[in-house]
Amino acid sequence: MSLKTNSIQETHSENLALSNGTEKINIGAYRGWIQIEKTISFEFVRNGKKLLAMIITSAGIFLLSLIIQLIQKNQGMDLPFEALDYFQNYLGMINFLILIIGTTFFGSIIAEDFEKETGNLIFPKIPKERLLLGRFIARYLYAFLSVAFYYLLVAIVTYVEYDGIPKIVWESMLWAEWYLFGIAAFFTMFSSIFKRSSTAMITGILSILIIFNLLSMIFMFSGVTVEPFYFLTYYANIITQWFHMPAADSRFQEIPFMRGPGAAASEGSTYYQWITPSATGAIIGLGIYSIICLTIAYILFKRRQN
Repeated sequence: MSLKTNSIQETHSENLALSNGTEKINIGAYRGWIQIEKTISFEFVRNGKKLLAMIITSAGIFLLSLIIQLIQKNQGMDLPFEALDYFQNYLGMINFLILIIGTTFFGSIIAEDFEKETGNLIFPKIPKERLLLGRFIARYLYAFLSVAFYYLLVAIVTYVEYDGIPKIVWESMLWAEWYLFGIAAFFTMFSSIFKRSSTAMITGILSILIIFNLLSMIFMFSGVTVEPFYFLTYYANIITQWFHMPAADSRFQEIPFMRGPGAAASEGSTYYQWITPSATGAIIGLGIYSIICLTIAYILFKRRQN
C-alpha cells in the first residue's frame, strides 16, 4: 500500500510540475503578446504625423502626375486606348514614392533609441525582439496605407475616364507593397548599423539611387548575364511590368551598341539587361532579401549597447 501511495504522490507531483511549467509558458506568451500589442498601439500614435505627411506626399505626387495628363489632353493628345496604359502613366514615380515612404518610417526605427538616449528607459521593460517586431508591424501598416492611398487616387481617376478599373491594377499594388516590405527591411538594417537616424537614411537612399544603379550598369556593360537578384532595385521593375508581363524568354535583352555612325556591325558591342523578375523570382527573392536584412538588424540591435 505504501509503494502504491508513493507512486500516486510522485505521479501527482510530476503532473503538477508539468502544469506549472505549461502555465508559466502560457503566461509568458500572453505577456509577450501584450507587450507587442502595446508597442504597436504606441507606434500608431507616435507615427501619426508621419502617416499624414506620407499621405500628403502621395497626394502631391498624384496631383503632379494628373496635371501632366491634363496638359497633354488639352494639347490634343489622345488618351490611351486601354485603362491599363492610362493607369501605368501614373506609376512613373512609384519607385521614388516607395523609397520616400520607406525612409520616413524605417530609417529611424532603431537608431532613434541610441540617438535620443531613450534606450535606458525602454530596454529594461521590454525585450528588444518584441520591441522591434511591434515597431516594424505598426510602421509597415502605416507605410502600406500610404502606398495604397496613392493607388486609390489613381484608381478613382481611371474609373472616371474609363468607367472601370482593371483587376490587374490591384495586383500591381500588391507587388508595390511587397517591394515596400523589402525597402522597409533594408532601411531597418541600416538603422541598426548607424548611431544617427539621418546617417541611416542618407546612406540607404544613396545605396538605392546611386550604388545599386551604378553596379547594375557595370554588370550590364561588362557582359554579366546572371539575373541580378542581388540588387534590391531590380525587384521594383515588376510593379509596372506586371501590366504587360513579358514572356519568360523575353525578360532578358541583348542590346547592340555601335561605336559610331560609320562603324561596322562587327565593331559594336552587346550589352545585356534584365527587364523584370518573374513572379516567382520576385516573391522568393524579396523574401530572402528581407529575411537577411531583418536578421542582420535584429542581431546588431540585440548586441548594441547605449
